[in-house]
Amino acid sequence: MNYSDRTDRTTSTMDLQELAERAIKIHDLYEELNRRDRGRGWTREEFMLGFVGDIGDLAKLVMAQEGAREMPGGREALEHELADCLWSVLILAHHYHVNLGAAFTRTMDELDQSISERLSASEPVQPDLVPMMKTT
Repeated sequence: MNYSDRTDRTTSTMDLQELAERAIKIHDLYEELNRRDRGRGWTREEFMLGFVGDIGDLAKLVMAQEGAREMPGGREALEHELADCLWSVLILAHHYHVNLGAAFTRTMDELDQSISERLSASEPVQPDLVPMMKTT
């Protein structure tokens, strides 16, 4: 069975490794197409700029979903743009050799600890005095 044969239900159960493998396959196809059509592939910087463009599109679609602006495409366009953004994150992690699963788990653990400590504090902490996430 190839990826296009999967149903939404099946695709939604893909784990991070499967998503990354699928993203890299599409990346490799883009690379081949760009080399054929433009004589070169995208740089890491160009992937990042593409991601920034996708984030801008996502912001507009979120605003449209919330009724703050008109934008065609509705829910389907929102889902598409979220998937584009996820693809970019997976590809950037691939290019920079980041184990995204481990990094995500570590970051969520840090946030869990930081937020839990703040919630258990006897006095409320001024939001501008405490960073949202600890940096290492």
